[in-house]
Amino acid sequence: MLHAHSALRFLVLGLGLVCLVVFTLGQTQGKPYSKSANTLVTVFAGLTHLQATIGLLLVVMGLYYPRLIGHIVLMLAAAVGLQVLLIRNKRSATPGYKLPLLGVATALLLMVGGTFAIGRHPFQATVFGSAATQASP
Repeated sequence: MLHAHSALRFLVLGLGLVCLVVFTLGQTQGKPYSKSANTLVTVFAGLTHLQATIGLLLVVMGLYYPRLIGHIVLMLAAAVGLQVLLIRNKRSATPGYKLPLLGVATALLLMVGGTFAIGRHPFQATVFGSAATQASP
């Protein structure tokens, strides 16, 4: 499970960066919000929620150390904040790129902060290891 959580992070961060580019272009070019953009951000949100669920399962399974508190808080804030802004955009009379762009950008910043909270770099490839290795400062 730890390996899945660690590997999924690359997909989440990569897709988040793609969303940033697509939504920035859509916003700056004044394009109408497209179904493909909505699908893209929905997949990003789904992967973010999957990542958070796997992380919480790891804690429930006993992989916990005190440094995780900041990580958990920031990651859950990223998932919840993203979802709130996407719901607000969907319920808007004219959905646009602004709220999804804000949601994705904020989520990515919180995710990066959450990764740094456990002493890691978001794109660090050497996170695979035992819980004891990860728990050491």
